[in-house]
Amino acid sequence: MTTYSDQIPKDLVLEILTKLPVKSLKRFSCVHKSWLNLFENSNFKSMYYENLKSKTTHSSSLLLWRYFYDERSEGDVYENDVHLLSGERYENIVTLVFPSLFEENGFYKVLDCVNGIICHYEEEGLDVKIGLWNPKTDQHKIIPPGITDDEPGFDRQVSIHGFGYDDVNDDYKVIQCVYYIHGQTFLKEPVLTIWQIYSLKSNYWKKLDLEMTKKEYIHNASVAYLNGVCHWWGSEHATNGHEEEQILVSFNLSTETFQTTSIVWLQKNDDRPIRSLVVLNKSVTLISSFAKNNCIEISILGEIGVKES
Repeated sequence: MTTYSDQIPKDLVLEILTKLPVKSLKRFSCVHKSWLNLFENSNFKSMYYENLKSKTTHSSSLLLWRYFYDERSEGDVYENDVHLLSGERYENIVTLVFPSLFEENGFYKVLDCVNGIICHYEEEGLDVKIGLWNPKTDQHKIIPPGITDDEPGFDRQVSIHGFGYDDVNDDYKVIQCVYYIHGQTFLKEPVLTIWQIYSLKSNYWKKLDLEMTKKEYIHNASVAYLNGVCHWWGSEHATNGHEEEQILVSFNLSTETFQTTSIVWLQKNDDRPIRSLVVLNKSVTLISSFAKNNCIEISILGEIGVKES
């Protein structure tokens, strides 16, 4: 027996479904057998995320991650929470409860959010676990551990540097840096640095034969993602008596290559600013706040690799 739904072209059906919210897709999944696993269909998934990105461009939604010191608690207690803000005045606030990565709930950190997928991680001693979570579908994946070896006499540290979408290969990727330092010289440069990249499609890590500058601080305000490229800022070490040079590293997720851009500072004083790397009006932007002279400096990336672009 031919049903009415069979008379509608499949391409048209998929196009209609891509415009529905996730909750509606789940509700209607029982209508047709082919609708049960729509997100396993690469064509549908691409169409759905394209619609999602176009809606996001014109919507006013923010993901707010707070990291703060709780003065009400005894001892040094730091807390964090994540809120989804929406509406014209961001009046709609939803608190997100993250899935735990370890058996005991640890102190999670949010790296970035791309196409509705949040990359978060937790640290427990030398162990670092990374998760990819879609709050809309409540799908959560814990990424397998990276390639780490213990080196006698050295301390190992893992630093997550980027998360983003590779539109050429339809893949989500995570970049991390594993570095080894002498225990008594923690503030000095690592003796050994290993860069690695994770592919969600293949579900494995691989080493990158690259020598890149690692991000300046461990906090996540020093990383940003835009249009298939992960960015972070760091310092190149002084040579010939010159001061350290601040640079922006831009890593292309599809070609797995990088470029650097020197950062030009307008404020030249001893005041050490608080800096945040963000995406502002579709541009990678570095915001520096100087406390002494109550000044904010905004640097916008023009052309990658060009110093004063």
